[in-house]
Amino acid sequence: MDSNEIIKKHPHLEYVDVNMGDQWDLFKTTLEKFVVRETTFQINHQRQRKYLFQDRPGNAGDVWQRNVFVSLIMGIPFPQFEINVDGNVIWIEDGQQRYRTFSAIIKDMVKLPKDLSFLGDDYTQYQNMCFSELPASLQNKIYNTQILLLNGRDLTQEELHKRFLLINNGTPLSAQDKRSAELSEGAAFLQGIVDGVPEDGERLSNPSPSRNMFKMKLSDSGVGGEYLKLNVPLKGRQLEEVVAHWYNTLHSGDRFQISQGQLNQLYKEFRTSGEVKYQKQFEKILNQIDKCICNYPKSKDIKGRTLLLFWFVVKHYLDNGYKIDSATFFTNYFRVLNKLKVENQLITYTKLNGEQETLDFRRLIRICSDMAQIPTIINLVLEELFKISNPIQLDSRRVFTREEKIAKLEEQGGECGYCGVELKLDEGVGDHKVPHSHGGETSMDNLVVSCKKCNEMKSNLPYDLWETLVPTLKDRNKKSIVTEEV
Repeated sequence: MDSNEIIKKHPHLEYVDVNMGDQWDLFKTTLEKFVVRETTFQINHQRQRKYLFQDRPGNAGDVWQRNVFVSLIMGIPFPQFEINVDGNVIWIEDGQQRYRTFSAIIKDMVKLPKDLSFLGDDYTQYQNMCFSELPASLQNKIYNTQILLLNGRDLTQEELHKRFLLINNGTPLSAQDKRSAELSEGAAFLQGIVDGVPEDGERLSNPSPSRNMFKMKLSDSGVGGEYLKLNVPLKGRQLEEVVAHWYNTLHSGDRFQISQGQLNQLYKEFRTSGEVKYQKQFEKILNQIDKCICNYPKSKDIKGRTLLLFWFVVKHYLDNGYKIDSATFFTNYFRVLNKLKVENQLITYTKLNGEQETLDFRRLIRICSDMAQIPTIINLVLEELFKISNPIQLDSRRVFTREEKIAKLEEQGGECGYCGVELKLDEGVGDHKVPHSHGGETSMDNLVVSCKKCNEMKSNLPYDLWETLVPTLKDRNKKSIVTEEV
């Protein structure tokens, strides 16, 4: 029996015997099977745009969702869903908003409108009700709503993507919605940073944030979500577009522009190259951005150009080995940006074509898009940041060599440089006297070979504070030696 015949005998699908052409088959099922059988019907998250609603128990739901609920109680047919059958899993390739809204309605997360008088007296009794409050007969009517499903026979992933774009040609898909749905390692990588990826053993339709980037919080139902630390809407995959621009700074270098055309070219190269470059460097900067943002208490401030340009400031600090205090860094950055906007001085910069242009700061930050305008803004921001706190430059080398430790331990007379306990080389730790995190160099002058106990006690304490404790450690060691001799 071929795959098409197996699909036609699927236990949760009923084949509709109608001529749909050589490549398509039409099936039907009930809303109850469609929504309840969550292990059978699964959303293809990578393909579709993000779910737009915040579903929580007891909520009234969005206006669009309430209208879907009205259509269900009236028995109005719904457009067909696009599916792709893969073994026992039926992937929903298009129709996520409707599918999840059906689920939200059944779980009492959407209510009927408060006023149903426009439908006539038969319906006013159901005003402002959730699903469980409806009479059993009406619940059964909704459960038995017929759902039509169109399945393409043996379509490749590329064909499924083209089909998704075609059937959504008249819907408000953003440019990033379309790029994100592409089948490539790069598209999946950038989408995974924002949406998350499934944990080992989890269903592909159940992504969890792989890096917990920006502390995205799912609602109580696990359906829908909101960013606790950002003022960026889910619609149109706007955060994913920002992250794609950030990645593109590494990919395009001095040619970088904030433009849809350049992102389209980036995703085209993702498809042709089949690899994700700069991943380690990219994630290092992202992780630092995440720490800074998650320490900032006012999520409403983190949006638009403020968020987009923050990447360049963090990257500059990391590229130059400056220490970033994640507890205060975004606060200082936001304060500086606002100061420059309030002052709104005229800024003269040299455009890429060599011509000079003068704009006020607010206009410059509003239109900035290339590597003539952006560095001009970032240099002004950095200048003000350095006034607030002169950055500590960290030594790029963090670890002492074995030869350095041998020489230093010999200089210390084979003892811990702090407490004086007898020490063998393999037991010693190469410790920065002035902690590396405080700008201490990885040099012989800043090296102390210490025992592990002292190293753990000292941690990253400022050296002047640690110095006050060293005499007590040496006294304790002497007393310990005397006790052993007695």
